[in-house]
Amino acid sequence: MTKLEPIEIDPKTFLREHHTLPSLPEVLTRIQSAIHDPNVNIKKIAEFVSGDPALVGQVLKVVNSAYYGMPRQVSDVLTAIAFLGLNEVYRMTLSLSVVNTLAIEEKSELDKFWFHSFFTALSTKYLAKNYDPQLSYEDLWSAAILHDIGKLVYLKFFPDHYKALTNFKREKGCLFSEAEENLAMVPSAFLGKLLCDHWRLPDIIRNACEFHTLQDLIDVEHDNFSESSQRMICLGNIVAVLSTEELSKDTKHKIADSTATYLDISSEKEFLSMMGDIYELRIEVDKFVGQL
Repeated sequence: MTKLEPIEIDPKTFLREHHTLPSLPEVLTRIQSAIHDPNVNIKKIAEFVSGDPALVGQVLKVVNSAYYGMPRQVSDVLTAIAFLGLNEVYRMTLSLSVVNTLAIEEKSELDKFWFHSFFTALSTKYLAKNYDPQLSYEDLWSAAILHDIGKLVYLKFFPDHYKALTNFKREKGCLFSEAEENLAMVPSAFLGKLLCDHWRLPDIIRNACEFHTLQDLIDVEHDNFSESSQRMICLGNIVAVLSTEELSKDTKHKIADSTATYLDISSEKEFLSMMGDIYELRIEVDKFVGQL
């Protein structure tokens, strides 16, 4: 393997000088301002979103996906807002805009990102409903979808390093975070956090970007990782990985043991039943990614 130059990042200048990104779409600012307006006009917000036809198409695909389980097909933004509320449609629009603004050209890698992210979202919702029913799974959508956004930052600005990491992960059957540690590369979680800071994304997204790996779950006592939503997104992430990726036996056992511990699953039968349910979600994930 060709030796790669170390990645040196100054948090104060990254994404602002040598590696730059445009601002997020103005529609997000308009929606956010409207949400705080006591005289908010829902039709006006629908018009804001509808000003970007491509974004409208994505929003409606998300609204009609298995995550929300709408009672009937939703065909316009106004109806989506009526069903889900302004805040949820805003979070959805924000999540889609973040990915779109990164403008990743490698479609195969972008498809992989969407597959894993939506699988994580569905897995997180399933786990929340079954093991932490007090959590509002609507609030988890944007954080679950964007938890891995640091990988797209890697892919956009450091493609050779990203390729080295994915090759190492595949050869060793390990997790992406373990490949980063073994190759002494900048953690994608750190890049995701910097992106959140740059675009001033909500704390729930920032926390999901920064803390979502198996090691984070093992180190759950960490003060910044005490929130139930973060823990559930982390669990959703690792069970999605366990269901889809080729992993070594040791990695599989570590994921299984940690998952069972934090969900208080005491029997192998219960764990296998839970993983069977998670695995079945892949049908909906394939359908969703195929429509994007």
